[in-house]
Amino acid sequence: MHRSPDYSHADATASHRLAPATLATIVLANAIEFFDYFCYTVFAAFIARAFFPHAVGAYGPLLSLGTFAAGFLSRPVGALVIGTQADTAGRKPALLLTGALVTAGSLGVALTPGYTTLGGFAPIAVLLCRILQGVAVGGEMGSSGALLIEHCPAGRKSLYAGWLMAGQGLALVAAGVCGIALYGLLTAEQIGRWGWRVPFALAAALIPVQIYLRRHIAETWQPPHEAQPFRGMLARLRGQWLLAVVLIFGGTVPTYVATYATTFGVAGASPSAYASFMTTAAVGMVTLALSVAGGRLADGIGRVRTIALARALTMFAVVPAFHYAATHPQPIALFCVVALFAGLSALAGGPTIVVILEMFPVRGRALAMSFVYATGVALFGGTTPFVVASVAAWSGSHAAAGWYVFVSAAVTLIALLLLRASNTAGAQGPAASA
Repeated sequence: MHRSPDYSHADATASHRLAPATLATIVLANAIEFFDYFCYTVFAAFIARAFFPHAVGAYGPLLSLGTFAAGFLSRPVGALVIGTQADTAGRKPALLLTGALVTAGSLGVALTPGYTTLGGFAPIAVLLCRILQGVAVGGEMGSSGALLIEHCPAGRKSLYAGWLMAGQGLALVAAGVCGIALYGLLTAEQIGRWGWRVPFALAAALIPVQIYLRRHIAETWQPPHEAQPFRGMLARLRGQWLLAVVLIFGGTVPTYVATYATTFGVAGASPSAYASFMTTAAVGMVTLALSVAGGRLADGIGRVRTIALARALTMFAVVPAFHYAATHPQPIALFCVVALFAGLSALAGGPTIVVILEMFPVRGRALAMSFVYATGVALFGGTTPFVVASVAAWSGSHAAAGWYVFVSAAVTLIALLLLRASNTAGAQGPAASA
């Protein structure tokens, strides 16, 4: 489970080509793409009333979040198709395709009439839009991540990957700010009837910006001399696949527990819409800052050490923090708790991406990263809000989310130990720089 032997060749041929403007272009385009995904979570309660009006109590949001999860479960399909394209035609064409597809899905969500107009066809239409977006986003992380680390200075890979994760923080800020603006300009009734569609329409309107930014990405793509079949790679590197999915597990669960908690709270009563929007924006700022800080730290002390530090701190802090939020149901308590473990997750985001990318050869790197990320997020991220809401509705306890985050961090530490042991026994790998 060591670093791919093709990795040094990629560095030798592609390093130091990435201009700051290109980095900013990739980060901004990534932020635009993820803006829609976070908007869906932020406005899940309003979407539930629009498309699932006959589901009462906790089950309306459950159905809405189930549709949310479906978008994630379709990601592996996009990872296979778009990741393969990125490894054969180049990273840039793949990024153009993902941007167009995810924006088309946003337009569909914005324009689909509610249940009162279309009846049962309305939630089906929204489901199809989410699946389309899931296919698109499935190929995003591998393509953009591979492009970044293959075209950046050798000693700054975690920082550049941290900027990629910071784009998701920027998307959270934008989603929260949209909610705050709507709350200030519209009544609750207006937001429920049509205001929640505005962020999705805005995301769709940004398609010219998406295309412009991605068309101007500077990439010198050299097609691989030999394509490595996906099936062969999966068989030969099955240990890497498993460890990589576990590393994604440790990062995606706290991220999506955070986005869920900002909307539905942790103490039984959901926070007000305004408090939810404020918390979302603030958590986005924390994510943005700590993603970059974590990348800098990892380039200094080592990637594995940084990931281990973030996950260990999460284990010690998350359950007491959830207990505090449950016993102090004030907006400031919710913000502090959510920001804490979302920030710790962001701290390890950049180095985690680099560690995973370095596990695979350059000829299959975008496909491998896309599929690993899509599978991990589909299994553990997109389903997190649904799992947490289901357990809370069934048991009446809101501590499940905290324990779920605890388990994800613990399992990640075990995976890091296995990774270090395998690298010590074999050739040099990501842990060698830790």
